[in-house]
Amino acid sequence: MKIHRGRIAQYKHDALLRDYLKQNLNDLIQQKELITNGKVKTQIATLDLPTLKFGEEAQYVAQGGGGSGGAGGAAGPGGDEVQALGGLLGGDHHGKELTVELDFDEFVRLAQEVLLDDLRLPAFHEPTRSGEVETQDTPELDDLDRIGLRSDLNLEETMVQSLLRNARERGRLDYDVDVRQDGWYFIEDPATFRNHRSVEIYVLDISGSMRGEYLALVRKTIFVLWHYLERRYPTNLRRYVVFQDVAEEKGRDEFFCVESSGGTHISTGFQKAVELLAGVTEYDKFLFIFTDGETSSGDFDVAKRAYDEALGAFDLVTYGHVNPGGRGVGGFSEYVQEAARSRPGAVFANLVDLDTIRAAMRDFLGRFQAPAASPR
Repeated sequence: MKIHRGRIAQYKHDALLRDYLKQNLNDLIQQKELITNGKVKTQIATLDLPTLKFGEEAQYVAQGGGGSGGAGGAAGPGGDEVQALGGLLGGDHHGKELTVELDFDEFVRLAQEVLLDDLRLPAFHEPTRSGEVETQDTPELDDLDRIGLRSDLNLEETMVQSLLRNARERGRLDYDVDVRQDGWYFIEDPATFRNHRSVEIYVLDISGSMRGEYLALVRKTIFVLWHYLERRYPTNLRRYVVFQDVAEEKGRDEFFCVESSGGTHISTGFQKAVELLAGVTEYDKFLFIFTDGETSSGDFDVAKRAYDEALGAFDLVTYGHVNPGGRGVGGFSEYVQEAARSRPGAVFANLVDLDTIRAAMRDFLGRFQAPAASPR
C-alpha cells in the first residue's frame, strides 16, 4: 500500500489549524484588516529547525576509541582519544518561529467547518423546482450536487467524502457519515435550469460603531451564507459595498479590511446596491445589508424609500441588524423588522450571537422552500 506522506502531513496541518481556529476564531475574525496581500495572518507558529554546522562558534568535546592522541587531541580516561569539535549541536537552539499565513479561501473553508459544527444547521435540500425548470416533465437525475433530497442521496460519493473528511480531521480512515458535510445527491443537470446563477451584493455599514464584535458577527454570517449559496448555485457573482455618509463599491479584500468612521446614511447603501444590478438579468438576485440601524438625522424617510426600491429590484433582501449587546431593536431597524413580517422577499435578522445566526440561516433557507417568496 502506498503511503501518501504529503497528504497525511496536510491532514495534520489542517487539524492543528482547525483546533486553533475553534479556540481563537472570534478574536481572529474581528481584526480590522482581516486580509493582507490576499492572506490571513494567524498567531499559530511553525518551527523552523536549524541545519547542522561544523567549525563555527562554540567548541564541544567528543570521545571515542582510536589511536593515540595526536595534534588537536588528548588522551582521556581509559586511553580514549578526546577530540575538540566545532559547531552547534542540533538540539541546542531553535530557529525562528514562522507565523502561519492562510490564503483567504482556505481560511474561509476552515472557518466554515468550525461555524457549521457550532451552529449544527441542517443540510440544505434542493427545493421543489416550480418556476425554474424549462419543462413540466419529470426531471432526469443525471448529475451530482452537494444539495438535494434525502431520497436522492448518492451513497457511493457520500461514503468517499466521509472517508476523506475523517482522514483529514482525525487522521484515521473511518466511515463516520455526516450528511451535512459529506452528502452528495443525484440531481438534474443544472443546464436545464432557467436560473442557476446568483448575484449577491453585500452591503456593510462602516460607521464608527461597526468594529470588533460587530465585525465578527457580520463575517461569521457571511461565511455561513457562502457555504449554502455555493451549494445552491453553480455560479456566484459577488459585489461588495461599504457605506457611511456615502456608499462605495469595494473589492473583496478591501471589504474585509474596513476603516470605521463617519456617520450613517443607510439610504446610500440601498441605492448603491440597486445601481449595481444594472444589466443583470438571468440571475437570482440577493441583497445582504449589515448595519446597527442608527441612520443619520434626516435620512430615515429617504432610507425607507430606498429599502422599498431594493425590495422591488432583488428577489430577496436580508437585513442584518448587528446587535452584539442584545439591546432592543430601534431606529431604522425597527421599521425593517416590522416591514419584514408582511413583505414578500424581506428577511430581518437580529444578529446577537451564534444562536441568532442559526435562526437567521433557518429563515433564509426556508425562503427557498416557500413558493410565494422563493427567488424568481
